Formats: sequence, structure tokens, C-alpha cells
Amino acid sequence: MDPVVATALVYALSLFVLYWVIRLAVRHAIEDADKRRSREWVEKVGARVSRERRI
Repeated sequence: MDPVVATALVYALSLFVLYWVIRLAVRHAIEDADKRRSREWVEKVGARVSRERRI
């Protein structure tokens, strides 16, 4: 395999892996913030929320 093609392939693969890691981290952060916001709302309002919603 040509070294230029191999370098480009490794570069593209590393960019894809970096994109995927950042995507998963952002997704996790959004879910965590949503859970925290929901929990704070329940504590302030005192509303009853089903167990499935809290998890």
C-alpha cells in the first residue's frame, strides 16, 4: 500500500474515532443534565413523578 494512502486512511480513521468519542460524551452530558434538571424540578415543585421517569 502506498504510504500516502495509508497515512490518509489512518488520519481519517483517527478523526472518525475522535468524532465518535466526542459525540458519545456530549450525548451522555445531555442525558445527565436532563436527569438533574428533572430531579431539581421534582424537588422544587414536589410533584409526583413515576419511578421510570426518575431513572
